[in-house]
Amino acid sequence: MAKRHSRNVSWDRERLRLIVEQMPGLVWTVDRGLRFTSSTGAGLRAIGLEPGQVVGRTLYEYFDTTDPNFLPIESHRRALEGEEVTYEFAWADRQFQVHVEPFRDEQGAIAGAIGIAFDTTDAHRTMEALRESERRYRRLFESSRDAIYLSTVEGDLIEFNQSMLELFGYTREEMGELNAEALYADPGDRRKFQEKISRDGSVTDYEVKLVTKKGTIMDCLLTSSVQRAEDGSLTGYQGIIRNVTRRKRSEVVLRQEKEFSDAAIGSLPGLFYLFDDEGNLLRWNRNIEHISGFTSEEIATMNPLDFFEGEDRRLLRQAAEKVLTWGYSSVEADFVSRDGTHTPYLFTGKLVTLDGKRCVVGTAIDMVERRRLELQLRQSQKMEAVGQLAGGVAHDFNNVLTVILSNTELLLRGLGPEDPRREEVEDIRGAAQRAAALTRQLLAFSRKQVLKPRVMNLNDAVSNVEKMLGRLIGEDIELVTLLDADLWSTEADPGQIEQIIMNLAVNARDAMPEGGRLALETGNVVIDERFARSHYPIVPGDYTVLVVSDTGEGMDPETRSRIFEPFFTTKQMGHGTGLGLSTVYGIVKQSGGYIWAYSEPGQGTTFKLYFPRAEGGLGQHERKSEGVEADSGHETVLLVEDEESVRTLARRILADEGYNVIEAEDAVAAIKMSRTHRGPIDLLLTDLVMPELSGRELADRLERLRPDIRMLFMSGYTDHAVLRDGSIDLDGNFLQKPFTPESLVRKVREVLDR
Repeated sequence: MAKRHSRNVSWDRERLRLIVEQMPGLVWTVDRGLRFTSSTGAGLRAIGLEPGQVVGRTLYEYFDTTDPNFLPIESHRRALEGEEVTYEFAWADRQFQVHVEPFRDEQGAIAGAIGIAFDTTDAHRTMEALRESERRYRRLFESSRDAIYLSTVEGDLIEFNQSMLELFGYTREEMGELNAEALYADPGDRRKFQEKISRDGSVTDYEVKLVTKKGTIMDCLLTSSVQRAEDGSLTGYQGIIRNVTRRKRSEVVLRQEKEFSDAAIGSLPGLFYLFDDEGNLLRWNRNIEHISGFTSEEIATMNPLDFFEGEDRRLLRQAAEKVLTWGYSSVEADFVSRDGTHTPYLFTGKLVTLDGKRCVVGTAIDMVERRRLELQLRQSQKMEAVGQLAGGVAHDFNNVLTVILSNTELLLRGLGPEDPRREEVEDIRGAAQRAAALTRQLLAFSRKQVLKPRVMNLNDAVSNVEKMLGRLIGEDIELVTLLDADLWSTEADPGQIEQIIMNLAVNARDAMPEGGRLALETGNVVIDERFARSHYPIVPGDYTVLVVSDTGEGMDPETRSRIFEPFFTTKQMGHGTGLGLSTVYGIVKQSGGYIWAYSEPGQGTTFKLYFPRAEGGLGQHERKSEGVEADSGHETVLLVEDEESVRTLARRILADEGYNVIEAEDAVAAIKMSRTHRGPIDLLLTDLVMPELSGRELADRLERLRPDIRMLFMSGYTDHAVLRDGSIDLDGNFLQKPFTPESLVRKVREVLDR
C-alpha cells in the first residue's frame, strides 16, 4: 500500500514537472539566501537559459548587481518576509509579468520563495501598436483639413475635430450643445440625407448647403456612413465635410473665362509650372494652356524650352541649370504662344525634390501687367504729391485772403454809397472772392476741404441737377439718364456729388462742340480681387458706381494720364482754369471713392466713379446748424494764430464788437497766458495747424486748466486726419478761412451762446 502511494506521489510529481517544464513562462525557487534552487519552464530559452542552468547562483550574481533595492531582488526579499509581489520587468530584450511569493516547509516556516514569470513582450507590442494606432488616428482626426464628426441618429454631435470648429465658427462647448440640424441651411436637407444614408448605408460627396455661426451659407460635400450596434440597430453617423464654396465659385469663373477673347485670355497674369531635371513637364496651371494656345494633351509632350525662341531659349536653359545647381533663379523672357505672340514674363524657379527626383517649381508674372501697375502707382504717388503741394499753397493763400477780404469789408463799412473809392475797393473784394474760389478748388483736389457727409443715394444727386444740366449743355446734346432703381446707398456730401456731376457735364459739353450724347448711369458693383489687382488702389468690396460718358472727341493716352492734374487743360487760353477735373478727383478721393477715365481719340470719354456702399438709412450723419444773429459781445476771447496779419485782423474785428481779446502767437504762449490771466476766458479761438502744438492739442490742455472754456477752431484747410475721430463739430466749432468780419463775429457769438 505504501509502495503504491509512493509510486502515485512520484507519478504526480513527474506530471507536475512535465507541466511546469512545458509552461510558456518561467518558474524558479530560491532559498532564504536568495540562491536559485530550481529553474524550469519553456520560457527560459527566450532569455538564453537552459532548465537548472542558474541553480546554485544567487540573484545578485545572476543580475550582476549589489543593489538590494534592485526590483527583482527587492521583490524576493519581500516574499521572504511573507508578501506576495507582482510587477512588470524588462530583461534580455523581453517584457515579463512576474509574480513572487513565499513557500513554506512542513513546519510552516518560510523556507524560500517561488517565482513565476510570463513573457508579455508580444502582448505589450500589440497594446503599444493599438495605442500608436489610436494616436495616429487621433492625429489624423485632429489635423485633417476636412471637418470630421460623429453623431447620434437624433443629430447630437458626439465628437468633432478642430477643422469642424473652424469651418462653422463655433467653440467646442457651443458645438457640443448643437444638434446637427442647426448646421443645415435648409433643415429639410438633413431629413433627405437621413433617408438616403439609411437606405444606402453610406453616401459619398453628397452636395448640401450648410450654414456657419455667422449665417454664411457654404456649399459642402458630405461623405458619411452609418454606425450600427452588434444587433444591427442604427446608432449614429460618422462623416467628413468638405467646404467647396470656393471651388464652385472657381468653376463659375472658369466657365466665364472660356467666353473671353483670345487677347483677354492671353493677358491673364500668373503661370505655374513643375518640371523634372530631364525637362518633363509634370504639372502646370490652366493659364499656361490659355496663354500658349496648346491643349493639356499637347503640353504633356512638350519641353519647357519649347515655349521660347532664340536667345530667350538659351537664357531659360541657363536659368534652369542654375536652379538645379544653386537652388533658385529668375529670368525675364518672352513666352511664345502657338500663334507666335510674344508675351514678356518674369520667371522664377526653385529646386524641390519629389520622390527622390530633382525638380524645378516656379511661377511667372506677366510683366505687361506689372509694368502697368507700376505706372498706376507712380501716377497715384505723383497726384498725392501734387495734392500735398496744392493743399499747402491753398492754406497759405487762405491766410492772405482772410486779411484782404476782411479788410475790404472793413473799408467798405467806412465808405458811403457815392464814395468814388468804393468801386475800387469792391473790385479788390471781387478779385479776392474769385481767388478764394480757386483755393477752394485746390482744397477739393488736395482732399483738404470740409465735407458734410451723410448717407445718400446717387440717384437723388443726378435727379437734383438733371434740369440744370439740360440748360447747361444746350439743345444740341442729348441728355440720357439710366438710374438703377435698387441702387445701394453711399456716404458722401450731396452738394459735392452734385458739383462732380456738373463739372463732368461741363467737360463733356466742351468735348462735343457739334453736339452729341451725354449719359449718366448709376449701378451697383461688387469689386473682386482680380479687378482690384488691375485697378490700384481700389480694394475689394461693394460699391455704387456713377458713370458719365459722352460721344465727344476723346483723348489720347498722354492727355488721359494728366487730366486730373491741377491747372492742366487742353482748352484755349482764358477758357478754363484746369481745375474742373482735379476738383472732381479730390472730392471723389476725400469721399473714400475711386475714379477712372476711359477714352480714345474720336471714341468719346467715359468716367467711372466708385463710392463704397454705406449701411444705414438715408440722411444719417447729416449735421444741421441754425443761424445765429451776430450780437455784440463782452466776453474774453483767447486768440491763438501763428500768422501775425490774420491774428491782428481777428483781434481788431472782435475788439470792435466789444470782446476782450488776449493774443498768443502759438500754443505755448497761449498756455502761459491761460495760467497767468486772473479773469475768466470764455472762448479759445485757435488755428488748427501750428508749430509745436496743434490747435486740437492746445484745446485739450486748456480744457484741463479751464473746464468751462468754449472752443472754436479755424484753418485755411481742414486736414481729414484731424477730424476723422469726430472730435470737432464742423458746423458748430469750425470756421473756414478765408472769413469775413461778419462770418467771424457770427461764429464766435454762436459758440458762446450755445
